Amino acid sequence: MPSPHRHDGPVPPGRPAPPVPSAPPVGAQALYDDGTWADAVVRCAHAGMGTAAAPLTARPLRDRPGALLSGSCDLDTRPVLRAALGVVTRIPGPVVHLDLSAVAFVDTAAVAALVQANATVTGQGRRLLLHHPPYSLRKLVEMFPDECAALEVAA
Repeated sequence: MPSPHRHDGPVPPGRPAPPVPSAPPVGAQALYDDGTWADAVVRCAHAGMGTAAAPLTARPLRDRPGALLSGSCDLDTRPVLRAALGVVTRIPGPVVHLDLSAVAFVDTAAVAALVQANATVTGQGRRLLLHHPPYSLRKLVEMFPDECAALEVAA
């Protein structure tokens, strides 16, 4: 049976081998304008990957302290999620909002990162409030209720 992984096995005859990237294919970049958190943007660049996965971006919310994540939170975007949550945990205010309405998928490592970000914010005496979690996050919370008990979702 052929392997389901796209990078396993030899390249079929007559087909060129995919190029090997000179740098890591996924990168996280934080851009700051005027040194304020409100203009922070974290994004993922898929350099030559050709993957179907949506890149992950984080943009500041304009109406309240927090960020809007969009894309997919998976193995390919893990560094970007860490960078975005690092920015989010430094946003001032008693409540930090994380809008997940544009997130298509969240894997278990992303949920663990959200739990860690929540612990960081809670340790500062503040709250991290999740808005519009995707189906995958809701299912993981159901599967691991004790581990995810600290996550607070807006009604």
